[in-house]
Amino acid sequence: MKLISPEERRAHDRMVNIGGLKGLILGTALSLGLFGFAPKYYPRLLKLPWSIKTAIFVVPPAFAASVNGELSSQDFDYEMYSSETSQKRLMEEHQRWEELSTSEKVVETLDRHKFKIVTGLWAASMFGSWHYVNKDPLLTKTQKLVQARMYAQFITVGLLLSTLALSMMEEKVEKGHKKVNFTADDEALEEVLNKK
Repeated sequence: MKLISPEERRAHDRMVNIGGLKGLILGTALSLGLFGFAPKYYPRLLKLPWSIKTAIFVVPPAFAASVNGELSSQDFDYEMYSSETSQKRLMEEHQRWEELSTSEKVVETLDRHKFKIVTGLWAASMFGSWHYVNKDPLLTKTQKLVQARMYAQFITVGLLLSTLALSMMEEKVEKGHKKVNFTADDEALEEVLNKK
């Protein structure tokens, strides 16, 4: 049995928490979608007792969070203990992350996931603008669609400008901290060189 260091434990916990949070978000979106479409397609679902509706709402987020947390743990173990190079890279990345301030962590996380965020917010803006415009009884369906698209485009331009500002902030953060970037080819080459 291998004893792990406190630093390895913190790195593992961080990866599991991130994986669990992703699963929680996915499961919550699934539950909200289920209850959003239930009145139209499954009206009997809303007539169930509160305890059953609560259970139906809570199970997907809890299941997705626990499964995704476990998968993240397995991925961490594989990456951590598959080779010394990957272990070194992972620990250097964790130490670099721990040295960042909270605002730098937020900026780096937003920058790392900016395209997912922009895509998700664009889709949400399309849905929200359609929902808002659809309430107007005077407009035809085509006019509503055009109006919703115009609102969503306005929001998307704002998102893209904020992404540009975020990239500029990330450049400032990177100047102060060295980023560890190994690729799989670098790791394989380093392992071969270390064996000789």
